[in-house]
Amino acid sequence: MNISLIDNFESCGRGKIMQTSNNLELAKTYSRKELQRQFEINDATLFTGIFQPKGHSSIWLFVTKHKTPDRIDYYDDFDGQVLLFEGQRTGKTDGKIINHIADGNELLVFYRRKKDEHTGYAFKYLGRFEYVSHIGNGPKHFLLQALDLTRSDDDRLTETERQMSIIDLIEGKERSRVQTYIERNPRLRAEALRLHGTRCTACGFDFGEKYGCLGEGYVEVHHLFPISEYGGERKVNPTTDLVPLCSNCHRIIHRPEKVLSIEELKRIIAGKERRD
Repeated sequence: MNISLIDNFESCGRGKIMQTSNNLELAKTYSRKELQRQFEINDATLFTGIFQPKGHSSIWLFVTKHKTPDRIDYYDDFDGQVLLFEGQRTGKTDGKIINHIADGNELLVFYRRKKDEHTGYAFKYLGRFEYVSHIGNGPKHFLLQALDLTRSDDDRLTETERQMSIIDLIEGKERSRVQTYIERNPRLRAEALRLHGTRCTACGFDFGEKYGCLGEGYVEVHHLFPISEYGGERKVNPTTDLVPLCSNCHRIIHRPEKVLSIEELKRIIAGKERRD
């Protein structure tokens, strides 16, 4: 039986009821002290980069692109739709980002290019984001997709802000990788997992069963009709066009020698099991 995102959420017992996005204005600046007063927060961890208000189903990310010399020089950047964000080196809060959907938490981003960009060291509120992927470790390099920003919202940025928010590619990160993710709609992924669950369609592997709550809600989503063959925008039906696959099966299906169908991969797995 497939394990849905709701099942994962309930099994971890992390239900919360308040979402802070309902009380924030998109593209408005907020200082931490203003947020502290508005939401009556006494927790000192508000002044760290990743914070969850008590009793709220929200994770707040405070992102400063250019750090002061006394801070760890994490690489963070925002291009108007996609946020590249480095997690903590200890990795203690990585699960909050990776599993935010399964945990029933929205992911909110407060962004500034430098500490004194806005009055009172404030951040610009960019709205809700969704986890897309990550690479590396210690720290993990996250790719997050904006959900609330539209072109009209982006136009509220000044020309200087737009020019300074262009992603600087470093240490061999290729721009084509970023563009590939931009073309994908993260809401389709969320709907596909809601419909099909998080168990691999090909081999039956489930990250939650293997890794507990750390793995719950995690799986890759495979397009039965490859995006590379779209030839432009195309409507995608998450019921018939998308399926969940574990990382191994997803990589095998996309081997350059031949792109396999789900049924072909299932037959290969079944044949291997019979031989063993």
